[in-house]
Amino acid sequence: MAIVASGQISLIDLNDSKQLQLFIGCNQPKTQIFNPNDNSYTPSWTSSKPVLTPQLFVAGTSTDIISQAKSINWYEGNGTTPLTSNTNYTIASTGVKTLTINTNILSSKNSQLFVCEVVYTDPSTGFDITTKADFEFVKVTNGQKGDKGDAGANAVTAVLSNDSQTVPTDKDGNNGVYGSAVTTISVYVGATDDTSNWSATASPSTGVTGSLSGKTYSVTGMTVDTGYVDITVSRSGYASVTKRFTVTKSKQGATGNTGSAGQNATAYWLVSSVPAIGKNIAGIYNPTTITVSAKSQTGTGTPANYSGRFIISESTDGSTFTTKYTSSANEASKTHTPSAGIKSVKVQLCLAGGTSNVLDEQIIPVVSDGATGASGQDAVVSVVWTPDGNTVRNSSGTLTAEVNVYKGSSPVVPSAFKWYIQDPTATATSGGDADGGAGWRLLNSTYNAGVTGYTTSKITIPASAIASVETFMSIVTYSNVKYRDVCTVVDVSDPITVAVIGANTFKNGEGSTSLTAKLYRNGEEIDSGGTGYTYTWALYNADNSINSSFGTKTGKTITVSASSVNGRANLVCEVSPK
Repeated sequence: MAIVASGQISLIDLNDSKQLQLFIGCNQPKTQIFNPNDNSYTPSWTSSKPVLTPQLFVAGTSTDIISQAKSINWYEGNGTTPLTSNTNYTIASTGVKTLTINTNILSSKNSQLFVCEVVYTDPSTGFDITTKADFEFVKVTNGQKGDKGDAGANAVTAVLSNDSQTVPTDKDGNNGVYGSAVTTISVYVGATDDTSNWSATASPSTGVTGSLSGKTYSVTGMTVDTGYVDITVSRSGYASVTKRFTVTKSKQGATGNTGSAGQNATAYWLVSSVPAIGKNIAGIYNPTTITVSAKSQTGTGTPANYSGRFIISESTDGSTFTTKYTSSANEASKTHTPSAGIKSVKVQLCLAGGTSNVLDEQIIPVVSDGATGASGQDAVVSVVWTPDGNTVRNSSGTLTAEVNVYKGSSPVVPSAFKWYIQDPTATATSGGDADGGAGWRLLNSTYNAGVTGYTTSKITIPASAIASVETFMSIVTYSNVKYRDVCTVVDVSDPITVAVIGANTFKNGEGSTSLTAKLYRNGEEIDSGGTGYTYTWALYNADNSINSSFGTKTGKTITVSASSVNGRANLVCEVSPK
């Protein structure tokens, strides 16, 4: 039978703790630029020393309580190597133990991650609570041509399609509209989109739930007013890069004295035509122009175009920006041609009528190739995107997903196209094939869920194929090599929604948890006895591969043991009528 709704929950293994929020502030940018032509650093940390300062808050309060911490310790790398004061670092011996960096420590590496661990004693219980936060510096290296014409080093840059998102909720912070709380991470090596060669993992902060599909993370719920998701990309032979996606609730106004409901909150955000601008060694940009558009959403209404004011600025050093364009009247979009020799473009969306109230901001970096050597070859990458957006509403309408393939910065035409839909029951020999592997069902004339165009570069997806959240994958063949990428589409107001209820954490890898799928239509629970629908469960590992040991389980309520979860996993429940 057809799937009418699906729900997901992230399962994690952690210790009991009071809800604390730890942040790390810094007086210097997170990016340091290295020029190999004169071996200079901007800024140079020998003179402009970065100082990392921890800040601690109890969730829901605005008072920094770091001075009340029982202990503060610093680590580097993965958080297991302790730091002490030495030539490179100075750690304050008393009070708030700030970490000062004394030298250009990125001279021998592309990035450096620092972890701060704070122990705080809860005065109401007397128990010690441990919380951690991390901060990563990244080195961006300008391309350099060697004496013999050999290839220069390409900088590695990670870019989020959406750095931050505001979610409208009711006055109590419930019933949030999370359809736009989605971000995709892209990785550029020089000016080449190298995303398909990197793997991604996601670490949401306490109180944030969601799922990672390929390189796209979708937030589905929050029990805190402000949270974040750290998305880390890694590839053998390269330093890992982490980017942070911040999500904030915008609550509906409280009920007034007359008893009338407060005004619905309105969210505003920017959409850019590209996440980054590529530049080859000849200084030519790809694309040559960028288009930014403004969107808004009031309460649970449909997202719409928004006419506000734009401020577009450019930077030649990555930190100082010069204004190039300011809207003289309200407008919903703006196309901009970047100037030669810049490092990034900053776009600010302001409230209609003026430029004093900034609603959203996006920075679009310029990623550059190092000099091309005599034997250098352009990389081939495949990118799947949704040109009409990734959201349908009220189970109506269609979406399109398109795959574009590039060799270097030039588009190329693959010899074959395949499209798949995520399906935990599919295997390489039943429903899928060897290219897609387990967990991906091939779209063809036998099964297509109403999707058309599955042998071409573009598919049309009907709303009936989207059970709340669906993920599609494209595999293309070019020069006898296969390339893949994925996209996620969302129905933000299905008639039936699935909420997975139960504890989603384990303690020290032990125990089990019982999880129940509850169905809601128009705010009321249906099928409480679990007799009207079939509930099918599957478990996906942190790397998005299906957990074959867990298999497929059925029933309204199931039990998951800690042994099935290696750090983090995503449990999916699909519901179909009997």
